[in-house]
Amino acid sequence: MKKRLFLILAVLVCLVMLVAAVGVQADFGGYSGDSDYGGGDSGGGSDWGGSSDWGGSDYEGGYSGGGGGAPISFPIIAIVIIVIIVLLIMRKKHAGSYQTPVQTAVQRTDDSMLKPMEEYVNTVDPGFSMAQMETKLANLYVQLQDQWCAKDLTPLRPYLTDEFYTQNDRQLDEIKKAHQTPHIERISVLGTNIRGWFEREGMDHIIVEMSTRIVTYTTDDATGNIVRGDPNAEKFMTYEWDLARTHGVKTGEAAEMKSVNCPNCGAPVTINKSAKCPYCDTVITLDEHDWVLYSIKGLSQRTQR
Repeated sequence: MKKRLFLILAVLVCLVMLVAAVGVQADFGGYSGDSDYGGGDSGGGSDWGGSSDWGGSDYEGGYSGGGGGAPISFPIIAIVIIVIIVLLIMRKKHAGSYQTPVQTAVQRTDDSMLKPMEEYVNTVDPGFSMAQMETKLANLYVQLQDQWCAKDLTPLRPYLTDEFYTQNDRQLDEIKKAHQTPHIERISVLGTNIRGWFEREGMDHIIVEMSTRIVTYTTDDATGNIVRGDPNAEKFMTYEWDLARTHGVKTGEAAEMKSVNCPNCGAPVTINKSAKCPYCDTVITLDEHDWVLYSIKGLSQRTQR
């Protein structure tokens, strides 16, 4: 029994050390890290074309694919540690030697789960434009990074699901409590690849692979010193974005939308000015009218100095 308790305490100490070492990385959502991961690379070229109603900064062209694993994050570490503790407690005296469970890396959504975009255009939304969607997503990526540096995701609230917004806002709050500021520079969207779509629980989802180049680091608010990252290192990132929209909504209808009615009190709200109803303070998202960001996976990172 004493040996078992000692092992549990040792694991908990390791957990504390890992949490202290990992920290929150500088880019939106913390997908960049000190160690490279996954199997993506950068390069290529693309003509973006089209126009965007998202606004924001300029971006560059290009594309690269990628896939593979993901950076070690606190939730993954916590799950692994909990599994280890449970197995140690439940292990019988006559059991054989204990084997640490292998961590499963984040993987690309399997092609078998996706339907071709041609089918989506032909059967669901004839007005859907691949080029315009790529342009919107490139602009949204830049704005996500800009607002992460500003430590305020409020302007982008309508374009994230409730769960995804809460998840990232909570992570950003930890950065504020640590009195640190993330910096993301030389942002370049190298390319996007809309891989396919699927329908689930009344929502259409499209899966997009995006490759980017960023420079990320974090500074201490009091001293201005760099506490994480390298301003001289370029990180080539590959992400998988999952975007969702209520099934049956057409692109033309979303493009013409200038205001929506508050789902709580029914008041008209101009969605491009605020994500909150001025009458009842209800937070409004666009999933019933346009595509919103449901989740992001970090597929790969390659660092060049």
